[in-house]
Amino acid sequence: MKYKVYLPTKSSSRRCMLFMLLMILFYSTDSPYIASKVNGFIFSYVLKPILWISLALMIYKSPRIHPKGKFRFRSFTNWWAFNFAFIFVAMSVVGGLVDGFGKSPYSHSINGMFLNILLVGSTIVGREMVRSYLVNSLNNNKERYIVFILVSIATAFIAIPLNLYNHLGNFQALVKFIAQYFAPEFSKGLFASYLVYIGGSVPAIIYMGTIEAVNWLSPILPNLKWITSALIGVLCPVFSFMAFQGMYLKESKQKTVKDDKEENILGWIATTVFSIGILWFSLGVFPIYPSVIATGSMEPLIMPGDVTLVRKSIDRLNLKPGDIIQFKSDNILISHRIIDKLEIDGQEFYKTKGDNNSVADSNPVKPEDIKGTVVKVIPKIGWPTLLLKSRNDIPLEKVQF
Repeated sequence: MKYKVYLPTKSSSRRCMLFMLLMILFYSTDSPYIASKVNGFIFSYVLKPILWISLALMIYKSPRIHPKGKFRFRSFTNWWAFNFAFIFVAMSVVGGLVDGFGKSPYSHSINGMFLNILLVGSTIVGREMVRSYLVNSLNNNKERYIVFILVSIATAFIAIPLNLYNHLGNFQALVKFIAQYFAPEFSKGLFASYLVYIGGSVPAIIYMGTIEAVNWLSPILPNLKWITSALIGVLCPVFSFMAFQGMYLKESKQKTVKDDKEENILGWIATTVFSIGILWFSLGVFPIYPSVIATGSMEPLIMPGDVTLVRKSIDRLNLKPGDIIQFKSDNILISHRIIDKLEIDGQEFYKTKGDNNSVADSNPVKPEDIKGTVVKVIPKIGWPTLLLKSRNDIPLEKVQF
């Protein structure tokens, strides 16, 4: 039997374009100019919810375009959408244990929480219903990842508050913006796009809504550094996508036991946690971070290619001779031993020297230039890093990485 491939009709294509344009238009109403013309309370808690709810009703009244997943798997999809949202929140809490917690900036009075739920809830419902209509209209009964990607890019842009785009003044700010805001929103959107493809708008609303509900309703929130926020925001949704796809294919008998090879959700969760932990450690998120040594100034205790573990949480004003510190000098990181404590013009300094050097360092070290103290040496495992660095013509005799 030959199966027909149903392409989007002209009317559904026009609706896709209309809903996308309306979504962008409603998002653009968040501009300071429009807000200045309307009472702030009415604008945020009356006008915006009405616009998003109206958009959701327009899609609801449109001819139905059914998701790929069979109806009997809807409960399965909804349940795991909630579970993966919970994992995302749990990983953010773990990040908070490292970076710290802070008081939520949102109102937690009964009225305040109700209004925030109305505002955020209506936005999520409208946006995810648009996502569902677009993804299921354009996928032609088979997975087309280009559709997932394009829809996720569009929804990521409108999930970010408009005022954050005003701070993109230089390349560094752009990179930080992409890592902290755009990449996490795109990753969550990519998983949500697969959820709507399988189960319609409901699981995507559950996933996004659960994450946002914790963010808006919890009185205490993780105060994450931008790099921590980026890692959690990208890795959790990506692993959730991969894990759920495998689970759904197995549940719907599209994936055999032989193909599965004992994949399970606990394995995916463990992989996610381990990957995030390794990246956090490598990037210095934890109180102890690794550093690869490129020179022989501290031989024989520390050899080129060794990795030192450096503790950041130290009392920089009360170090003593004999401590090995890592400090910054002319944008270069150096690990040398303290040999004396000095006072110059009423300010304290440390005199340092490499164990293998014949003379002390010419410049005393300010306490604020100290990155941490060396607490452990792991032999030789940093050689691959040195080889990669040497290919970039970096003078290894002058630089410690």
